Amino acid sequence: MSKSGADIGFLLKKATAFARQHKKMEAEALFLEVLEVDPDNFQAKKGLEALVSLSIPQWHFDMLADENRNFAFQRAIEKFVSNDSNVLDLGTGSSLLALMAARAGAKSVLGCEVNPDIAQVAQKVVVMNGYHDRVNIVGKHSNQIEMGVDFEEKFDVILAEVLDTGGLGEGVLPSLRHATEHLAKPNAIILPSGISLNAVLVEAKRLQKVNPIHEISGFDLSAFQDFSMSDTYKPINLKDEPHEKLSDVFPLRTYDFRNLPAEIPFDNPEVESYKVKCTASGQLQAVAFWFDMHMGDEASYSSGPDGELVHWQQAVYFFEKPIDIKKGQQVDLQALFSDELIRFRLT
Repeated sequence: MSKSGADIGFLLKKATAFARQHKKMEAEALFLEVLEVDPDNFQAKKGLEALVSLSIPQWHFDMLADENRNFAFQRAIEKFVSNDSNVLDLGTGSSLLALMAARAGAKSVLGCEVNPDIAQVAQKVVVMNGYHDRVNIVGKHSNQIEMGVDFEEKFDVILAEVLDTGGLGEGVLPSLRHATEHLAKPNAIILPSGISLNAVLVEAKRLQKVNPIHEISGFDLSAFQDFSMSDTYKPINLKDEPHEKLSDVFPLRTYDFRNLPAEIPFDNPEVESYKVKCTASGQLQAVAFWFDMHMGDEASYSSGPDGELVHWQQAVYFFEKPIDIKKGQQVDLQALFSDELIRFRLT
């Protein structure tokens, strides 16, 4: 029985309502029902596009547009991948790095992608580019794959571009611990081979007003802070955000992914202390930090404000209670390191 225009209108309204309530499956089913009757229905097509776009964060596109990031991996892959290489790509996303490994001659490439929608499209990308004979995408986290089921031979090269703005937040350390212990051959190549974290003290007056949020335009909006994660950093492009540097850049910590540290739980972090000399007077509101990404022992690339890697931006951790400081003053700072998060304290 065909549906009338009124029926289709009702289905579209219901689908749109589900979409606004973030009920993706229900909305998708109704949009598809409309398209079965009216394949050219513009509203249903756009509704489906919007639902699909929710499956993948915008930073994926910013990452793919980061030409220096792509070049850094391509250069390293071409150097370290050979015709005998079995390659594991952690968090493959679009499958770009997996494809680079195949183009460099890899014998086989397995890409792991925990997001099922992205994994499905990544496999489609592989087929479109003609590498489906050597590249396989599985919709699993790397700690779920099994030898004899998902792959036949342990891996010679691990691609671990699972870095967030602060370096550790996407779980690169636990992912690599599992991969090197259970999935990789001895002395497997890991790319990147490590990261070095650097930091600077900053005053950022505009953003400090909402980190945490208190009074805006004479109104107490502190209840709105419930929607913001506390005690964590935020990605901010310091080139675009007005701020004042209150210290020189100083090193925080280096991670060698070929020699991984033991697990550091969130509730029992490693604490390191720093004595930082202030180079300007102002209000110390935050610590900004970033990473240098190492590709073997020869090449490094920075996500800092003046670095080559642009899409990661910089991680900015705001103090709940800023302090006024004077030029030449020494600030006692603590960094709390756990496997997936870095936090700071003024002491």
